[in-house]
Amino acid sequence: MIRWCAASLVLAALCLVRAQDASKAAPGSLTLEDVLSLSKDGVAEDVIIARVKHNAKAFDLNSDEIKALKNDGVSDTVIKYLMDPSQPYSPAPPPAPVRPGPPAKPPSDPLALKVPEEVGIYYWPGKEDFIPLDLKPVVLLKEPGKASKFSGGLVKEHVVGAVIGATAKARVQTGAATFYARPGEKAAIEDFVLLRLELSDGRRNVDFGTKIGKPVFPTKSVHQFEPREVMQGVYRIAVPSIGSGEYLFFLLGSGDEKKGLLGKGYDFGINEIRKH
Repeated sequence: MIRWCAASLVLAALCLVRAQDASKAAPGSLTLEDVLSLSKDGVAEDVIIARVKHNAKAFDLNSDEIKALKNDGVSDTVIKYLMDPSQPYSPAPPPAPVRPGPPAKPPSDPLALKVPEEVGIYYWPGKEDFIPLDLKPVVLLKEPGKASKFSGGLVKEHVVGAVIGATAKARVQTGAATFYARPGEKAAIEDFVLLRLELSDGRRNVDFGTKIGKPVFPTKSVHQFEPREVMQGVYRIAVPSIGSGEYLFFLLGSGDEKKGLLGKGYDFGINEIRKH
């Protein structure tokens, strides 16, 4: 008898618990406070919407209530289903897995990793740190004038530009030299020309030929160099022995005629070795 009473009590307790669970999940029992609590607890949106649709109760939300729900982190999609839970719902597909790209190619020259991040050209003296070359403007010094009276009008005068400053701050050792360049997105390594500057009256001049905007440099002023990309966006520039003087890595297409600017370039100088 006692065992039967105990079993009956257990059965009654189970029925009571199931009845309470059923009342919690009964249609129409979900409140806005429940939705807000689920959202704050980080429950996934599709789970909240499933609860809202199972609840099958449309909430007549006014603008203030909608604003309050959004301010408390409830998504627009959940609010839409609160007002009309009968709408069909298809959960958004899971995001596609991010596939790792190919590993970065290591530089062919370890020094490339030490080149400063700023756009520019840098001299490598073989030890210590890189020496940055200054970017200097080339201003208009002389425009094409009248033809020479000695040429019968056949020879035109040349456009001459002057590099700002009497000498370059960066000084390079004699012999072959190595530079590293970061041209940046607005220039290519092919846009640079290495020029030897003409010294006259304390100025460093560049002969641009006979037409502004279409430079034709004298052959004697142009020096060859060998660029090679050693890392993405970084180039090693090998310059053969070119002797003492003032030089400029001139950037083609960098001029502005309206401002009297013929272009820009990175300058350096090589001191003459004095024999004792």
